[in-house]
Amino acid sequence: MIPQDEETHTQLMRAFNEYFKANQRWINRGTRRAGEQTRYWLAQIRIISRERRKLIQDWRHGVDAVKAQKKQGLGDADTN
Repeated sequence: MIPQDEETHTQLMRAFNEYFKANQRWINRGTRRAGEQTRYWLAQIRIISRERRKLIQDWRHGVDAVKAQKKQGLGDADTN
């Protein structure tokens, strides 16, 4: 079963929307503050993306472990 982690997904989408707005301000104004905000949101996206990636990897490792156990169980049953 795929984990439904709506919180992390929502955080990532919010961070991307904030980045998009900050990037538009930076492009239009070119101020130091606008650049700082753009970099801040890029950093937030990186942090949240790492969390999301880890959740997905952990899920995949769990699926692989279950498959390995089933395969091992079937292999043992065939030898008896």
